[in-house]
Amino acid sequence: MKNLVVAALLLVALALAGCAKVVGPYYLNQEKYKEGIQVLGDQLRENPRDASSAYYVGRYYLALNKPKDGLPYLEKAVALAPENADYVFWTGVAHWAMLDFERERAAYRKALSLDPGHVSANLYLGHGYVDQGEWAKALKRYDTVIKLDKYNPEALFYRGVALNGLGKTTEEIAAWKKLLEYYPAGSLGMQATARLNLHGDFSYRNYIIGKRNITLKSMTFKPGSNAPDARSKETLHVLSALLETNKDLVVHVVSYVEGDARRARERAQAVRDYMLAGHPDIGTDRLPLSWFGTAEKVEAGNKTFPLAESVNFITEVR
Repeated sequence: MKNLVVAALLLVALALAGCAKVVGPYYLNQEKYKEGIQVLGDQLRENPRDASSAYYVGRYYLALNKPKDGLPYLEKAVALAPENADYVFWTGVAHWAMLDFERERAAYRKALSLDPGHVSANLYLGHGYVDQGEWAKALKRYDTVIKLDKYNPEALFYRGVALNGLGKTTEEIAAWKKLLEYYPAGSLGMQATARLNLHGDFSYRNYIIGKRNITLKSMTFKPGSNAPDARSKETLHVLSALLETNKDLVVHVVSYVEGDARRARERAQAVRDYMLAGHPDIGTDRLPLSWFGTAEKVEAGNKTFPLAESVNFITEVR
């Protein structure tokens, strides 16, 4: 308790000493927005020309979903430090929260005039262009973000959205696969997979396994063999881990090979054998097999796609 009191007193002392740049991020990271408003608000009253204190107070109000209260502080920070692109950018976020989209975009453009490499301003301006259906302008912004931040998930996802808007199907499909290469899990991965499937590409598929919605790479096999290839083994490792974690989970392995039921059966068996080789405790009863000598019919959007060769996984919870 004594150490906590000392730490708190130190934070206050730093703030009073004009160290808003030090304590400002602390209150944001700890989500102590009201405390931050009090401490840095006092600092700002003592030093009205402290741009950093004004900025952080504005950020705290935004975090509390009070953009009307936060905007004047952010604008004060900009007035005191007009060359700071971050301060300008966050006025744009405040305008967005107040549904003033014209001023929002103007703020992002101003931030970019100060710092063309500002990742967030490029990204959010791109989002604004998407909302307006200005796909080419949006794509340019997302390409800029990716040059600056190769793995930015939002830019990777919305780049695909922009390419769809431009009707560039081949490039759009490549964009979804690039996103899924880096982020196969989570909501963006699931959305990218759904959009990929709309084009008849089922290299990734969304599944319900137990109570979880997950994205998995579709099963493929070594040339001239029924053994899963290296790409597919990643999917089987994920499924095995889920079965190990949830002892009540059963996953049906359903294999399709159009015109060759025997190969379909052998592939289903090969999938189960691989999973049991690494996780024998799962047991064959929790991996029942089915196989068909027909194409699997998969619905995506308002279309039905026949998959000549595929493996589906259907969950069952006991």
